[in-house]
Amino acid sequence: MKNITPTKSVTHPISSKIIADLRKTTGRKVIYISELRDAKINAENIDKTVITGKQLSRLDPLHGVYIYAQNKLSVIIEQLSDLPALSKLTDVYTNAEDVYMPSGPPMSPLTKSYFTCWGFFDLCIGLKKESFGTIAIDVCRFLKADPDLITIFEHMQKSRMGFYVHEGVSGKFVNLREIITQEKIQAIVPSGYLGEPGEIWFARLVPEPFPQLNYGYSVVFITPYIITEIQNNSLVFPSEEKWEAFFERSREKTKIEDKKRSYEFLMKYGLNRHYWNEYIIEAYTSNRNDMIQLTGFPDIPLSRPHSSENSDRF
Repeated sequence: MKNITPTKSVTHPISSKIIADLRKTTGRKVIYISELRDAKINAENIDKTVITGKQLSRLDPLHGVYIYAQNKLSVIIEQLSDLPALSKLTDVYTNAEDVYMPSGPPMSPLTKSYFTCWGFFDLCIGLKKESFGTIAIDVCRFLKADPDLITIFEHMQKSRMGFYVHEGVSGKFVNLREIITQEKIQAIVPSGYLGEPGEIWFARLVPEPFPQLNYGYSVVFITPYIITEIQNNSLVFPSEEKWEAFFERSREKTKIEDKKRSYEFLMKYGLNRHYWNEYIIEAYTSNRNDMIQLTGFPDIPLSRPHSSENSDRF
């Protein structure tokens, strides 16, 4: 490895340790450097990049961009996860995989796409909240991997789950409005589920990473979870106001006064490491190939069908 210098300083402790080791490396392979440095994606020719692969060519172009990047990131993280500096992160991820068996219903309501995003981008350790994603980005930047690919990684790392109100369908797009932030987003749903106005979705969205391409929409990057509640022994769509009340109750628990920041923190990290994983498990009601239905609120155990407090009723 010759004359590798960082493109910017790294302040994350785990990343710094790995990069320090890379600086000392000569002939010894810590990771497959060529895999990182040769990962290329070009913003100006991104559509061409997508349609060259048989599998990617069948996807929406923007969805294909993220699938391509996720595949590259998975290879990088697999290599990095063997390093001693990442042992704690790796152990937590592996243990969670054993407990939750993410594969989608009927085995588990946690889908592989949901769990992978949680494990790569939301699962974190330390005061700096380092994740597999932040570490991979720091290492790729140090190794001067393709900057466009790093940009996509950064958008994936910034992504989080969110609660959205369905506001109608426009052709192949679903119009969503996020509760609390009130951001309006037009998105494609690769699972194929279009839903209906008034539904509340629990989902992870990723934006177009290169504005110059002018896609003008986002991608619902996981199979959407559709929220219901029980009223008079029937499942109905809950009101937006009830979820706003939940986020208000949660604000004190996050210890963040600002309403929007409290919401964003909660959606990214939960009130504990497995907060949203446990919610999905306990709230699972039913599913189709294109969506999964959840019932209840995270802080009301009796509202969730599979909570321990509610086990006698279902």
